[in-house]
Amino acid sequence: MSKYLCQLVVIFYSIIAITLASSANASSALDLNDYEDDVAALLLEYQGQDSYSRPIVPSVLVYKDTEQASTYVDFKRGLILVETRTKAQLKEAVVQVLLTQIDPTVIDAQTAEDFGLISKKKKPFFWGQVLDRDGKAIEFEWRASRYADYLVSKSKRSNSRFQVAIHMVKEHTTIAGNKYIHYARSASRKHGISTDLIMAIIETESSFNPLARSRSNALGLMQIKANTAGRDYFSIIQGYKHTPSSAYLYDPAKNIEVGTGYLKILSSRYLKGITHPKKREYAVISSYNGGAGNLWKSLDPRGNRTKALARINKMTVSEFYWFLTNRHNREETRNYLKKVSSRQKKYL
Repeated sequence: MSKYLCQLVVIFYSIIAITLASSANASSALDLNDYEDDVAALLLEYQGQDSYSRPIVPSVLVYKDTEQASTYVDFKRGLILVETRTKAQLKEAVVQVLLTQIDPTVIDAQTAEDFGLISKKKKPFFWGQVLDRDGKAIEFEWRASRYADYLVSKSKRSNSRFQVAIHMVKEHTTIAGNKYIHYARSASRKHGISTDLIMAIIETESSFNPLARSRSNALGLMQIKANTAGRDYFSIIQGYKHTPSSAYLYDPAKNIEVGTGYLKILSSRYLKGITHPKKREYAVISSYNGGAGNLWKSLDPRGNRTKALARINKMTVSEFYWFLTNRHNREETRNYLKKVSSRQKKYL
């Protein structure tokens, strides 16, 4: 067989392989028309995942994603979605998530199969955020089992699985935030960063999902990148070089301490020279999301820090806020500042 013919054969079989793979992917794709709008939105977000089958949306936590059962929690929407092959599995999975304890200091955050441990020493993680048919918080197994029976009886079948969507209470974000506000207050006293700013950033970054992870591998409540903000914290605040581990950053107290310390670094070092405290706060919020370098570039074409600082200090507070929310070079950062600054009022 000639070399040219061999190449044609290779190309031919490659095309067949690609076509078969595409067909397989298409056949396994979810038919989202079968789902309610909020459930479909959650599943669409979870489709954007990396090669490790971990969500790239920080507000989404995956307990399980197996052939037999899938359990997702969307902290932002206040939605828990459970899907299983059988109704018996569905009840078991619902009880498990209602009674789960999420404690990154005890459980390896990467081991999703280990979530769902029942503890008699403290209330379940979702206590108060999910109420049963009687409007009661679920703390004990008997109540969880009874509510699971009700949910299973109302379950529907979609894409060959039985499905239950559990909606959290309207004030679920406030309840979740109350778990961590004492950590924020402690970090606030230590670093001189306001509690309302810390809490607003946590809500914006992770919607109070302690095991949040983004596409860029930002971790935990305040979405800390270990090799940047994490290293800066240990180098500048603690005085020695160290890159924190994932387990370290999944711990809520440690995550908030590192994140708040980094806010202090931004304010006192990287953004030093902004004279007005409110303008400096706006700059800190923007730089926490987009970096100080993008702030300077937004104000000066060459990113000259001295010229950028001069422009900032000449602006009024309202002019600077307008500039950051309309002229910052990153759209994400423009929206980020709006979200954080509006949410601060909730925590005053």
